[in-house]
Amino acid sequence: MLHRTKHIIGASLMGAALALGLSGCEVQGSDEREVIYQPVEAIRVTLAERFEVTRLFTGVVQPAQTADIAFEFGGTVQAVLVNEGDRVEEGDLLARLDTALLEIERRQLLAQLAEAEATLRLTDANLKRQGSLEADGYASRQRRDELEANRDAIEARMQHLQAALDGNLVRQEKAHLLAPFAGVIGERFMEQGSAAAPGVPALTVLETGRLEARVGVPRQLAQDIHRGDEVDLAVAGEAMRGQVLAVGAELKARSHAVNIRIAIESDSILAGTVVELTLRDYIDTPGFVLPDSALTASLRGLWRVYVLAPVEGGLYKVEARDLQLRYSDSRRAYVEGGVRDGELVIASGTHRVVPGQLVRINQDPA
Repeated sequence: MLHRTKHIIGASLMGAALALGLSGCEVQGSDEREVIYQPVEAIRVTLAERFEVTRLFTGVVQPAQTADIAFEFGGTVQAVLVNEGDRVEEGDLLARLDTALLEIERRQLLAQLAEAEATLRLTDANLKRQGSLEADGYASRQRRDELEANRDAIEARMQHLQAALDGNLVRQEKAHLLAPFAGVIGERFMEQGSAAAPGVPALTVLETGRLEARVGVPRQLAQDIHRGDEVDLAVAGEAMRGQVLAVGAELKARSHAVNIRIAIESDSILAGTVVELTLRDYIDTPGFVLPDSALTASLRGLWRVYVLAPVEGGLYKVEARDLQLRYSDSRRAYVEGGVRDGELVIASGTHRVVPGQLVRINQDPA
């Protein structure tokens, strides 16, 4: 019994000693626990007098000339001699109408003109004889007046017939569609045997060799662009220079932009290709350039940044500052007010800090 009691007392003493040892380690650990401060990335801001902005505007490459050509007179299409994509030269025959009826009309007019000429010759001969008879006293003056009036009427009819022949010739010429300039056939709207109505396009011809970009830009930027200026373009990923041909004199109804026409020198670009015009603009207000990740939305249309105020021990206190955003893209922002030249601003990870929090900087910013 005594032996058992000794064992129980010994076990109790050992448990108490172990508990006391463990309690001492926990206190010691809590006394030596290190406070960990949130690390942040920071930049030192520098005041800029103005900010250069690169603006991109999208347009379309178009031929210098595009013509929807049509027959001026209606008729049946006898032949269409070109297809879409065919290259043509100025004056090439593209399509023609059936001119059989016009040819019949021409022969009729020629016959009527020949008849009038014969009648005129007879009238002139009668006038000559009438003059001889009058000289001998065998004819009256009235008969001569009648013959002269007939001659005038015949001459007027001949002029009318000649004008009709000229009109017939013009209509026969207009029955042939000719290429107005060297180019390529863009679209074909008619086929052989179809009925062509006056003024309805039969073919579209796109001029080759001369291309131009047409880009709409805001009026305030268009005021600084002049004919002959060299501008930067990007067409199908290819950077090139273009020369301004003209600056529009009116705003587009939908976009309220001014149309700029720019000459393009290239043989490999197709009409309809998207083109980008690069223009440089300036914000003439002092401000600061910040990474876009440094900004968070605030109230009343303002934006917020977090400034680092130094405290002892190499730590910094987070301060919230509101400012005005003047420009922003996917990488950077230009802001006005709120911060001072040379201050430290948190560059990213602003969602992990709050005003008044103590933080440390990962590395000393430049």
